[in-house]
Amino acid sequence: MLRRRVRAHYELLSEFERGRIIGLKEAGWVNRRIARYMGRSKAAIRICWQEWMDNGRFQRHDGSDRCRSTSDWEDEFTVRSAVTAPDSLLSTIRHATYTRVSTMTIHRRLTERNLRSCRPLHHLPLTPAHCRARL
Repeated sequence: MLRRRVRAHYELLSEFERGRIIGLKEAGWVNRRIARYMGRSKAAIRICWQEWMDNGRFQRHDGSDRCRSTSDWEDEFTVRSAVTAPDSLLSTIRHATYTRVSTMTIHRRLTERNLRSCRPLHHLPLTPAHCRARL
């Protein structure tokens, strides 16, 4: 019979449990005591505490996405450039901000802030007389 490998330290911790672990650790409890008290592995306690010490947060990561190619300051400058000149093209914004990113990246940064680029009208609006004539 095959033995199943115990992967207790891979179990997901809720935000409440993570906060409780941080609180107990700050109260002076050792990892082994916290693990026994919460019914989790020592590795899970250690990983949670290490995340807190390194990044100052205990929430899970959003994902293992790529690092952003622009900093927060560059993103803010890009958004400010788009707001001051709302009719400018994405390529114009890219050249004005001196960032080496694609226009699609700038479009995504603007979409994150709920901004849209102004697009010119591609057709002339029809009058009611024109609409009737087309029928």
